[in-house]
Amino acid sequence: MTESNRATVTTDETSVEVEAWPAATGSIHRVVVARGSMNDAADALVKTYPAGTALLADRGDLALALEDLGGVRVRHLHAMHHHLDAIPDDELAGHMRLRPWQLGDAESLSHVLVGAYGPGHPDAGSGDLAAAASSLQRTVDDPDNPLIETATQVAMHDGDAVGAALVVRSDHVRGFTGPWLMNVFRSPAPATRGAGAGMIVAALRSLRESNEERLGLAVTHTNVAARAVYERLGFEYTFEGWVVVTPAR
Repeated sequence: MTESNRATVTTDETSVEVEAWPAATGSIHRVVVARGSMNDAADALVKTYPAGTALLADRGDLALALEDLGGVRVRHLHAMHHHLDAIPDDELAGHMRLRPWQLGDAESLSHVLVGAYGPGHPDAGSGDLAAAASSLQRTVDDPDNPLIETATQVAMHDGDAVGAALVVRSDHVRGFTGPWLMNVFRSPAPATRGAGAGMIVAALRSLRESNEERLGLAVTHTNVAARAVYERLGFEYTFEGWVVVTPAR
């Protein structure tokens, strides 16, 4: 984490600390109010940051104050961490195997990503294959959050890639530093059941073998099924957050 990622927004009555998390898919700014009311903090933030800036508040009242000024809430999430102890024994079913990420996976896994985040999913996407492939490629090529290749897993079934767990290194924002599970997804086909947990457990083992301290992730509040899996695998809640996009002024 560098000083260039940090900023302080101040007025006579308010002090707000902001840390930027740059990413190829769009920067996010974590906000911590050090002093002042939530309304004053929201007003200072909206005046400081241009329209379309994604702010991550770890207080619901700050999120509401930003929305009162025209901000748009785009996600309610929970940050979680696993401390790489008591790793469970989840294994892939015998008809599946794991391999590292390789060239061409963004395209071959685009339809899997679209299927995994289909209609009704809390994080449903557009369904566009080209957009899905582009998103995956940006994630694995992001210089600000480099891929940890030894921990990243791709699940295979009958010669086809059917899921992936993308682990990157992120050292920009306090509470998020270190290895980060940027995305994990699998085909909804019954044959791939258990692949998500199997890939995550393999990533945890790899990180422990590399003497890392923990693995973090963020999960959408309404994604109850995924949250239950992460809890079962030993992830613990770190904080609750609300992503609000700043309005035009």
